Amino acid sequence: MSGRDYLHIWYLAQLAVVSFLLLLICGWEAYHGIVLVYRMIPVTLITLLGLGVAAWEKSPAWLKKGNCWLQALLQPVILSVVWGFVTRAIIVRLQLPARGVVALTMLYYLIMFTPFASEIGGQLEWVTARVFYLFWWFNVVAFGMDIALPQKFMGPHAFVVLISSGAAGAIAFFLLVTTVMRAWKLSWPGLKPRFSWDVSWWVILALIVVATALIIWNAYGTGDKWYNVLFSYHFTWKTPSRMLTAQAFEAAVGEESLARFGFLGVCLYAMRDWKDRVCWATIVSSLIFGLIHYFNMFDQQFDMTTVQAINAFLFGLFLSVVYLYTGQLWLTMLIHFLFDWTAFTVSGTATMAGHTNYLDWLTLLIEFIVLGGITAWMMFGNRRHVMERHANKLIGQDQHFGFRLNFN
Repeated sequence: MSGRDYLHIWYLAQLAVVSFLLLLICGWEAYHGIVLVYRMIPVTLITLLGLGVAAWEKSPAWLKKGNCWLQALLQPVILSVVWGFVTRAIIVRLQLPARGVVALTMLYYLIMFTPFASEIGGQLEWVTARVFYLFWWFNVVAFGMDIALPQKFMGPHAFVVLISSGAAGAIAFFLLVTTVMRAWKLSWPGLKPRFSWDVSWWVILALIVVATALIIWNAYGTGDKWYNVLFSYHFTWKTPSRMLTAQAFEAAVGEESLARFGFLGVCLYAMRDWKDRVCWATIVSSLIFGLIHYFNMFDQQFDMTTVQAINAFLFGLFLSVVYLYTGQLWLTMLIHFLFDWTAFTVSGTATMAGHTNYLDWLTLLIEFIVLGGITAWMMFGNRRHVMERHANKLIGQDQHFGFRLNFN
């Protein structure tokens, strides 16, 4: 049996348990006359449909396809809601301490979406569908715990921080993306600090120097005139709060799993026959990464969000070439974490307030010259050759799939 065979069995067992729990919830709500039962009935039917199609090996192609799109959209939401309900019920009905219950259920949440990623995500073939659902799953999985479980049931403050910030959810999303990328026959994430023989340590050093300068300038730069925007700094240390640190962790792990691991890998595969696939995949994946920041307009002004989106696009270009050159996702996560963590610590917030001024646009121009220049420089010579080789690896070439365990 292959790894996906075991995940298929897990998927069936998990959906069977979820279906039973949903039927139990519907019966309990109907018995007590709770109106919410009318909303839970269609949710239960959708779950039973998913279970039936997965168990019926010879189900029609149209039914499989329709079920795939429906489950891809709704099943992560259903799993999160049921997870929250079960966690609350155990705490309230069994009178067990929240600390232990949440610790155990949170651990299961981390791996809860992996069978779904293999069974449902693995059926997605269209590039647009893969990009859309990666973004959708990121929002549901990373922040589903906070929505499904009220804070009063989260236990100690450390658990509140991990759940409310999305830090725990980001780990769950990373495992989901890792599973679905293998189901698409793409790459493992580069998490082991190991560099290939053909990389230049001078190039890596240059990228690290640029990243360090960018982190310092972003967090501690205090220039208020065009002539001192690069040279005025105020180095101050504030004790970082747990919440801001966890939010920086969520952004680093979650967004790098989404953009560099997910978007970039999908774009490279879609453009695998293009002559300049590395260049175009870098641009397109970074553009998508920038555009999704417009969802921050719920908490920010439009002009400030536009600056943030353009900044994310340029930052995405840089992180993409770092990932493509080194093959190390952990390195882009570390850079992203330090970039956000220092800025959050100095400003005391994770959101951008107020309106823009000419210095914000001047800063973007400088970033465009520096980060755009670095990206262009990486597209030539041996640097391009190394990135092409890593791109082949990221789209699954020279890798083995379908590893099997045979018990005789």
